Amino acid sequence: MAKISIIVPVYNMERYLEKSLASFCQQTMSDIEIVIIDDGSKDESYKVYNRFAEQDPRIKIVKKENGGVSEARNTGIDNASGEFLMFADPDDWMEPKCCEIMYDEQVRTQADMVLADVNVVKNGATEQYKIFEKKFTTTDPQFIKQYQKACIGYCYNPMPSGKWKVPGLGSPWNKLFKKSIIDENNLRFDPYVKGIYDDNLFTLHYLMHVNKLSYIQEPVYNYLIISGSITNSYKKNTLDINERIFERINSFIDETGDIDFFGEALYINIIRRLTRSVDVYFFAENNPKTFTERCKELKDTLKTEPYSTAIKKVKLNQLIINDKIVALFGKMHAPRLMWLGVKIKRLLG
Repeated sequence: MAKISIIVPVYNMERYLEKSLASFCQQTMSDIEIVIIDDGSKDESYKVYNRFAEQDPRIKIVKKENGGVSEARNTGIDNASGEFLMFADPDDWMEPKCCEIMYDEQVRTQADMVLADVNVVKNGATEQYKIFEKKFTTTDPQFIKQYQKACIGYCYNPMPSGKWKVPGLGSPWNKLFKKSIIDENNLRFDPYVKGIYDDNLFTLHYLMHVNKLSYIQEPVYNYLIISGSITNSYKKNTLDINERIFERINSFIDETGDIDFFGEALYINIIRRLTRSVDVYFFAENNPKTFTERCKELKDTLKTEPYSTAIKKVKLNQLIINDKIVALFGKMHAPRLMWLGVKIKRLLG
């Protein structure tokens, strides 16, 4: 049994896989296994990971039919033998001491979850995202609960380092999880949300079983944002996915029985999803509808639930700038101004 299993879902990633796998194999901590889940790739990713597997016996390869990132991660959980689990995306890479740092912190604190900072890499530039203001180890249930709230609505971070920076807050790739907690509580990534927000949902539910949380203010993981990638292209099922996400968050809130505490964070999440919808659905360049048709659909959507209530009740000072633009013009039922505001903000960076 390895100390840490790194679970890597792979789907058509031959272009990036070399750097990613090299960073896992070159970890300073040797007692690890690398569980590669080939989720029905159609490219030559297999040539890359097979070459690494020939040189490193710690690599375990599992092939499956394409079912999405959630199912792939779940297959990884089922096939992992490590005492602890980490998750990585095949276009990202770990710092050399990532596993060693995370494991040593767990041994030192006996925390149920360890998390650390990430580097966000975009257009060749790297920026460290500090999740919290300072490092800590806590058993305070209210702090952990507030952290859960932040996974739903970013402005509720209990100890923000800046203006509500999001990457790494609820994502799984900068965290060390206990496999025993995952197995004993049958925690899995939820395929129902089609690979969007499934990571935050997983973290939300995992935190329900955390008694001690430890945070290291050191970047251990490099998260690559690929400009012009498929993640920013037109997605015709965006509104359906939004509904699925809101449904799952509401189910989580119902499970906790604390609607008043978590409910207000949902407004933030709804506005954030609406902003994302402006980019990848309503005004995506390859949306086949005319501009007038898009504006009408957006205006009609603003009048429906849960968007209508979130727009009315969300506090603008709790929002980052893009979300604030969307919420402000949403209150005015002005889709054209919303489009223009987001476009100008994007141009300005």
